[in-house]
Amino acid sequence: MLSERWDAIVIGAGHNGLVCAAYLAKAGMQVLVLERSHRIGGASITEELVPGCQFSTFAYNANGPGPKICRELEIPAAAIEVVSPNPTMFFPFPDGDHLLLWADEKKTLAELSRFGPREAEGYIAYQRLMQAGKQIAKDFFYQPPPTTQQLYDRYEGTEFAVALEAMLTRSHWEVLCDHFENDKVRVALARADDVGYPTTVGSLLAEVVESANDGVGVQGLAGIPRGGMGSITAALAAAGRRFGVEIRTESPIEQILVEHGSAVGVRLVGGEIVRAARVISNADPKRTFLKLLDRNELSSTFHAQVAQLKTLAGNMKYHAVLKGLPRFTALPDHLADDPRAIAGVRIAPQLEYFERAWRDCLAGIPSREPVLSLQLPTAYLPELAPPGKHLFGAWVRYGPQELQEGTWETWRPQVIESILSILETYAPGFRDLIEWQRLYTPADIQKETGITGASIRHLDMTLDQMLHQRPLPAWSAYQTPLEGLWLCGSGTHPCGSVTGAPGHNAAQAILQKR
Repeated sequence: MLSERWDAIVIGAGHNGLVCAAYLAKAGMQVLVLERSHRIGGASITEELVPGCQFSTFAYNANGPGPKICRELEIPAAAIEVVSPNPTMFFPFPDGDHLLLWADEKKTLAELSRFGPREAEGYIAYQRLMQAGKQIAKDFFYQPPPTTQQLYDRYEGTEFAVALEAMLTRSHWEVLCDHFENDKVRVALARADDVGYPTTVGSLLAEVVESANDGVGVQGLAGIPRGGMGSITAALAAAGRRFGVEIRTESPIEQILVEHGSAVGVRLVGGEIVRAARVISNADPKRTFLKLLDRNELSSTFHAQVAQLKTLAGNMKYHAVLKGLPRFTALPDHLADDPRAIAGVRIAPQLEYFERAWRDCLAGIPSREPVLSLQLPTAYLPELAPPGKHLFGAWVRYGPQELQEGTWETWRPQVIESILSILETYAPGFRDLIEWQRLYTPADIQKETGITGASIRHLDMTLDQMLHQRPLPAWSAYQTPLEGLWLCGSGTHPCGSVTGAPGHNAAQAILQKR
């Protein structure tokens, strides 16, 4: 079957695909978005997994799309409402100690002073360095990907030079050690979600770039969206439709069609052919090139380069409905009954803990003591669940690309037990609060979202897969070796996470070449 021809087909109705489609339609193109699932949103969705409970199934925290995209796509301020948690994060430690970070810097400094006389002073200097790094990232966030030499040339001799050097040559852990003496403070501020562990060179760059966006919506806040993550992609879809974008769900792509070295459309599962002047893939690079294209359309060298892209930082997602508030023993007594204090919790108490979790993953074993990023969205949005209930979610890191032995079905109960054992250590009685629970393994996440290996930012945000090398050095500006085929997803510059910047940047590159 042959249907009409379009100016552009966008593969995937995730947030970047919707952003890209809306910009192209606003510029006058006839744009069709084809989504394999029955729903729009990709990994940014809200689902009623349990009657009366609205879960952000995968992505659960929003730092985009920011004011620029929302203004340009004419998204009403009321369409996206975000609650910013305060405290911003709670870190419990096995010895009963804790650290709380607050939106109010004075409260954070007072908290850090408990850990030594220099920690507050170090935090001020650390924040100064991070703000310089974020400004550098903001300068290139909505621009084509720069090379490292271009960045060095631009900031040489400026106040930003030290931050740039740290971003490109040092690990986040090294920088934390420069500023803090206490290991608890260091590990609380460390992150390694997409690079393995904090001692990896380039981990600072990943942290800075991910936090460089100006927040969500016209107001530019970051945090928990009212209505869940699906409210963001619903607003983007509505914006695209106002400009004339057509979105078709339950329309899985079997193959991207190529004629004489150019992408000319797609064939859907079932045989329908849809032709277009250009095809833009919001799928991850591996899925795009290794699954949706005939292998003969690509050189063997390019095919091998794509196959070797790092997608090692696989994730798992745990959800639960709780009949009461978890009680973390490390939480100060005056906050014990305040659910906002545990709206965001990170469990990774030592550097060695990070490293053990990552080494397990590389060995093909689901992390036996996983790094846990916990969220209790009902602390701020009680309407997401029935009265008296709480929704609990956790990103669980890491899940290997290939299991050393067994299947995910055999590993599932063991992973759940690992999660509950850890939670029970920090919040005794947690098990007794559970009314319902579900674990999404990497295989589940890949099946639901199409993301290769549940690498939720499409590619690991390692130094060799950032800036002008994301996804590949010769093809980092949203173009591909095939004429008419473009990328717009999180595997392109500047980063993963829910920012919309890759979709924005891809649209600008396409319009410049039109």
